Amino acid sequence: MTPPLLPSVYSLVMIGAERDPFARARAQALERIEDGLVVLADRPDRLVLALLLEPDRERAASLLVYYAHANAVGDALAAHLPPLLSVSLRWPGTVLVDGARIGRLRLALAENGPIPAWLVLGVELDLSGGPGEPGERPHEAGLAELGAVDLTVTSLAEAWSRHFLTWLDRLEREGFGAVRSAWNARCHDRGRRAALLLREREYVGTVHGIDERGDFRVGEARVPLEHALAELK
Repeated sequence: MTPPLLPSVYSLVMIGAERDPFARARAQALERIEDGLVVLADRPDRLVLALLLEPDRERAASLLVYYAHANAVGDALAAHLPPLLSVSLRWPGTVLVDGARIGRLRLALAENGPIPAWLVLGVELDLSGGPGEPGERPHEAGLAELGAVDLTVTSLAEAWSRHFLTWLDRLEREGFGAVRSAWNARCHDRGRRAALLLREREYVGTVHGIDERGDFRVGEARVPLEHALAELK
């Protein structure tokens, strides 16, 4: 696989196809924090990537970077998919294209201190699809099955890296409102009645998306992103 060319603020480490970049980045964070370290699995069929960051803001504000990451993934996909296919995000971490699950987002951060010592973002996207016919997996798909036959892990990683910097800049200059609006525009089932199962509790009601604090609103419930960390690791 051709290594991606990333902006200079990142440093890249590629690891074996069967290893987990998210676990590798978390282990690195406990040993020595390398702000901007991207860990990428060397495999052609799936984008499996993690980014290690050193936050400079308190925990609640640091968590909002996750939504900038989600927007970057959405923008990177939208730029490479046929125009009629829509990218949506199901809270807290599912990525869908045309309603089919194609991957997930990940998040972990240090537990101690008012400002977390480290934060790890991750993404996994299926480029090729699983075994069997697409009809046998009605709720899942690979990007090639949806028409993105020329998309590569390299080009997708490069696109994500650029879009993430753009969203970080907007978060800094414009505040969370811009990030929130873009995420909500892709919120799966927004405006419709749906159920969310989280930590053995079910929330049922109209999906409103994320609010000004980054909490997910469904019905009358307000679910903090902090409560979803176990599902995102």
